[in-house]
Amino acid sequence: MTEFDPIDEKVVFEKLSNLINGMDCSKQSLEQHKEQQGVIYAKDGQSIQSSSTDKRICFANRILNGGILQNDGSYMSDDKQFVYSLDVSGAGLLRITSVCKKTSFTLVNFSQKNGDFGIYLREKPYKEMGFVYCNTFNVHPYIKAFKEIAPYIAKRIYKPDFFTKAVVNDYKSMLANLLGPFYEPKSFDKAVQEISLNPQYLYLLNVAMIESMKYFTKDNGLVKELYIFASNPTPPDSFRAQTLLSTMKSLNRNITQGKPELAINQVVFHSFALGEEVGFLQELSRDSGGKYYKVDSTLAFKRALLSHLDNGRMPEPKELGDDASIVPSKPEKIHDDNPPKDV
Repeated sequence: MTEFDPIDEKVVFEKLSNLINGMDCSKQSLEQHKEQQGVIYAKDGQSIQSSSTDKRICFANRILNGGILQNDGSYMSDDKQFVYSLDVSGAGLLRITSVCKKTSFTLVNFSQKNGDFGIYLREKPYKEMGFVYCNTFNVHPYIKAFKEIAPYIAKRIYKPDFFTKAVVNDYKSMLANLLGPFYEPKSFDKAVQEISLNPQYLYLLNVAMIESMKYFTKDNGLVKELYIFASNPTPPDSFRAQTLLSTMKSLNRNITQGKPELAINQVVFHSFALGEEVGFLQELSRDSGGKYYKVDSTLAFKRALLSHLDNGRMPEPKELGDDASIVPSKPEKIHDDNPPKDV
């Protein structure tokens, strides 16, 4: 991850150009993908025998992940850089074209059901999501709780026939380090289990949010949501909270430009205040149409997050792990500014 100034709104908006303005071929990175094991590097005009192997395919400097069904019968990648054209005769021919480079190659005997090479062609768009948290010691128990319920989060966000993309925040030393994007549940769960508990006491929430939204793209049909787990910043970092709030409000105004038809591109912020009220998160969620929860324990956090991801349905006790067997000294309450309706 390259360092940048998260306080400079102009710099932030340039970094989020794909989200604000849409995919622009002239702004796509020309950096070559470093060759690595387990990756097949396809060339223009090549035909490759498809397989359900764990190997991935790189083309036009990008790892291919699949796309969402379009009106013309093709599938568009979530970043709008690739078009997937599947032979509907049953021959299993999948042609993949780079939108920017105008080059293509073909997979032979491609299995849409198996998602060969990690290429998922989905009929319906769902969401692109980011899960981020502030890098402070008091958040560590909640990160452990997040790791424990990762399989159940995955079960809720990855739905059959729906296209979902998720990124997860991690921290390495003094930097935000994004994991993903993930397009299916197993890789999501595996990555979450590898999140480290960074010993640094650094808030870094604004950096993590911006790095996550780099993976969001305008007009791809996916609802955009950011899930934020945080406590209040320490006094030296308090100015970052107001800067973050101002920048995110301005970001959504730039995305929608006051046009209702662009509302799907707005980022919705769902916030989980850990152990205390966090005013700037409450305002951020309210302004974006998201939900704000104040949770006072890891059990309440698990319940709030899992029920939110399941349209208000409470999780089963087994999904809550050991926390569910702990009897609180007084009834646990989850404060939700916007309780779900019709549930």
